[in-house]
Amino acid sequence: MTANKRTGSASKSRGDQAAVRRLGLEDLLGYNLRRAHGVQRARFASVFAPYRIRPVQLSILGLLHEKAKLKQSELVKALEIKPANIVTILNELEQRNLIVRRATSTDRRSRALELTPAGRKLTGELLALHASLERSLAEYLGVAERDELLRLLKKVRGAHTAPEIDYDQP
Repeated sequence: MTANKRTGSASKSRGDQAAVRRLGLEDLLGYNLRRAHGVQRARFASVFAPYRIRPVQLSILGLLHEKAKLKQSELVKALEIKPANIVTILNELEQRNLIVRRATSTDRRSRALELTPAGRKLTGELLALHASLERSLAEYLGVAERDELLRLLKKVRGAHTAPEIDYDQP
């Protein structure tokens, strides 16, 4: 018998699991997507917490590692991040001396981003760790399931974010 970590109650945990079954949550796409996302976030955190790196930060560092210089506006488009949100993330990376922002030669209002030498070194290490994290999940799933899951996730990403719902249908 395992105890629920939040309440310390094994019976509450069993009751929660029974409620999940009764509601049919295990058969809902959205519920399983959210739970799978939680698993991946936990896996990411277990590897990257010592580096104080979040997924969006790793994405930014990885793009800058591949392309030496990138305009802030290009980064916003590539990662589909709101311009207002990117500023805070870039401030954090800049304060850690991982990136620098410079005015571009063609437009003084535009900012070019690049990794610092320390940022380039750390990003190389982080990308190697991320490759290992991806590989471990791929090994868990197997090649065929990994490829199928990736195909389906890409398909879901293409779904309308504001679906037309017939509210008259139960």
